[in-house]
Amino acid sequence: MSQQESLTEFKQVFPSNSEALAIAIQLRTLVFEVLGNVEENFVGGKKVRLILYSRGGPSNVLCGIQEGKNDTCFLYVHHLPVLNHPRLFYSGKGKHAKRITFSSTDEVVEDDIIWLLEQVEENSPF
Repeated sequence: MSQQESLTEFKQVFPSNSEALAIAIQLRTLVFEVLGNVEENFVGGKKVRLILYSRGGPSNVLCGIQEGKNDTCFLYVHHLPVLNHPRLFYSGKGKHAKRITFSSTDEVVEDDIIWLLEQVEENSPF
C-alpha cells in the first residue's frame, strides 16, 4: 500500500475535521520525510487509535502517532531516553516509548520535529 493509499486509512483513525487529525497529518508527513523507508502499522483499532512506524518488521518500532484527549495528538519516540531540546518535552512516563503532546498545529514546528526524528534515526539499531 502506498503512502497515499494508507493516508485514507490513517484519516479514519482520527475524528474528521479535528485539530488532532491536522496535527497527526503534519507529524506523519515529517515521519515519512525524515525516516524514509518505514512501515505504517495501525494498532488497536478505533479504541486505541495508534499508528506505529517501524523498519524491518512491525516489532522494530521507531515512533508512533496517537490521538490524545481533548483534541490533542501524541508523538511517541523510541530509542531516545533523554530529550535535550528547548521546545520539546516528554509528557507522561513510558518505559520503552516517550511521548510528546501537541495541542495545536502551531506547536508542530517542522525544524524541531525533523531534529527529533533525526535523533531517533541516529539512536535506532535498525
